[in-house]
Amino acid sequence: MNPYLSVSIAMCAVVFLALIGTAYMAVFFNRRAKADLTVALQPLAEVVDGEANVEEALVSGKLLGHLAEGQIAQLPGGMGRVFHTLVIDGAGGDKWLWTISRAKEPGSSDELDYEGSGGPGSHLAEQLRPSVAVLAADPSLAGTWFKVEYDPAPGHIRLMRPMKTRRDIPDAAMFRTYLKHLVALADINRAAQYRPE
Repeated sequence: MNPYLSVSIAMCAVVFLALIGTAYMAVFFNRRAKADLTVALQPLAEVVDGEANVEEALVSGKLLGHLAEGQIAQLPGGMGRVFHTLVIDGAGGDKWLWTISRAKEPGSSDELDYEGSGGPGSHLAEQLRPSVAVLAADPSLAGTWFKVEYDPAPGHIRLMRPMKTRRDIPDAAMFRTYLKHLVALADINRAAQYRPE
């Protein structure tokens, strides 16, 4: 047999085996990641008496009379992952956003920045500030920035916090606490934004 032909056949066999090995590893790691995500999301689904959707990295259900969700999402531009916790509460009114930035110097105060109609000194901002400060003091959110927003278009109040790793998903107790904070904010928001006809 021609030695060039033998080497070519051997190289083809090596490439073929490498492709099979790569495909097997991809399937194995994909299944493993889905299994890990199922284990992480199932306790959250139980908090909201709902279900987990592993394909969308989402849990949905109900808590304290509100539709509630938790979901892993990608930041725009692929700059990292965040975990969204939200409750549905279509109170109407104006959109707002609080951004909590942690102090860089020990002993300094965290920054609570408000964006919304009327600015940081508005009646709405002042009504929301104490509850946002309580949320900012939650130990599970220590050391990290986060955002809380109300958007009347989808009718939700949402907490967005960064994920340090793909496994950095809140546990059931944290998730329940976040949802309770959001329900309290929803009640304050509804009262503050109420406009009698």
